[in-house]
Amino acid sequence: MVSRQVRAVSAAAGAVAAVLAGVAAAAAPGQAPHRPVPGDQAVGYFSYAPWPAAGETVRFFSDRPLPEDVRTPVSGLPGWAQGQLAGRGPSAARTGTPGGYKLRRGNRSTDYVYKSADVYAIEANCGPGGCRPVQQVRVAIKEYVRGRTSKNWEITFYGSRWSGPSRFHLDYTYDCGVNINRAPDKTCSTWRRDGAQGHGSGVAVDKQKIVKNFGRTAVVTKFPMVKLLVTFADGSGAIGDDGTAGEKFRGWDVCVTNTTTKLCHGTGDGS
Repeated sequence: MVSRQVRAVSAAAGAVAAVLAGVAAAAAPGQAPHRPVPGDQAVGYFSYAPWPAAGETVRFFSDRPLPEDVRTPVSGLPGWAQGQLAGRGPSAARTGTPGGYKLRRGNRSTDYVYKSADVYAIEANCGPGGCRPVQQVRVAIKEYVRGRTSKNWEITFYGSRWSGPSRFHLDYTYDCGVNINRAPDKTCSTWRRDGAQGHGSGVAVDKQKIVKNFGRTAVVTKFPMVKLLVTFADGSGAIGDDGTAGEKFRGWDVCVTNTTTKLCHGTGDGS
């Protein structure tokens, strides 16, 4: 009886030793076996990406939505979303536009109209098997320059359900910028007093329009700066690519003249 117990214990110990030997195989003699450490860290020639715990939630903006019928691997998320899961802090915005506002692609359809590409505010639940969306909201802006002697532009906000709960809340902040050649851009409110309306904010709804004066100074390039803040159904908010709440949209450059003011043929993009 005792002999059988000894043999059973010995066999179990041998199995454990075999597992430990496999883990330690890459270690030099006399060294402790390597164990991956939490976070996104490189050890030797190998990099260990963090696996989120089951049920961990990430909230971010992306230029494309997550598919609902499959799990998206963590590596398929934007870098700033992966940073949230890894516990890294926000990264400083590195753009030529004040506050880190960027042109979100899109197109200039006429001399007077520019519409950004769609951007998606995403709340996703992530685990070792990947991430599934909880709620996704599609947002965008449109810029319409009224032309002729008018020095107003009309900004339209877009915000609609893409997937998940239909309830969400949308807010905005507004400012405008001055494109300075070979120098950092300025904001309209700090550059000079020429009638330009500076900072503003409020609640936004889908297809809501605001009209703002961008100033009368001729031979100057101006552009709108809009941040859209999305609050999900559970009260949490989406984080932008600069690590702060909301996504920052830079509008298309407007070439201001004394007569007919139009969108410029080209534009800065915030880089």
